[in-house]
Amino acid sequence: MDTTSRSRTETLKNDIQRKIQTVLAEFADGTLSREQFHAIYAHYSNQLTILEAALNLPVSDDTQPVGKPNETIAIRTSHMGKALGLVIYHHKSGMFVETLGQFDVPPSRLAPTLNDFSLMIETNKLIDRRVEKIGMKQWLLFAPGRYTTIVTLFHNEPSPHQIRELERLHHDFEVANTSHLAVSRVDPSKLAYPFLVFVQQKLKRP
Repeated sequence: MDTTSRSRTETLKNDIQRKIQTVLAEFADGTLSREQFHAIYAHYSNQLTILEAALNLPVSDDTQPVGKPNETIAIRTSHMGKALGLVIYHHKSGMFVETLGQFDVPPSRLAPTLNDFSLMIETNKLIDRRVEKIGMKQWLLFAPGRYTTIVTLFHNEPSPHQIRELERLHHDFEVANTSHLAVSRVDPSKLAYPFLVFVQQKLKRP
């Protein structure tokens, strides 16, 4: 991508990000219904994904790689992290708000980390994400927020890009639902789920 194209793409990306922030605020203010939010958010999120993919394209050159290109693609694909499902844990109530996709990890496996996160939130300590290998090719990503932690089950280790995408969706989830998440009891039917974009496009069996 040349400099002019990159600059144009960056401008479009920033514009879409501003529109997403507006949609989050409109749902939080009660201007949008859940159905409206999910449709509009999916539209903008899909555009953002396309723009980010364009910005991440490697710079082309005239060097010829050793071996067949298809071999590299096959290796990359076979070891790529594939999200299977996720759960949303609400710290104040100690309850799982929602399960999306296929998540077959027992709660007892998640409890120690979630309890640690809850304690750190209560004492205003900074929490960093955790990525744990739990099987031959299974990994868990614990991504904490202000009110909730999302736990995502992956086949193969997630890449930094995949982690950042989930953290972006998690941030948007908490911004849109702040008034509902700040209380002790949460009504899942009143929440907006930016993660639906992730579920519809990303959750695929390996």
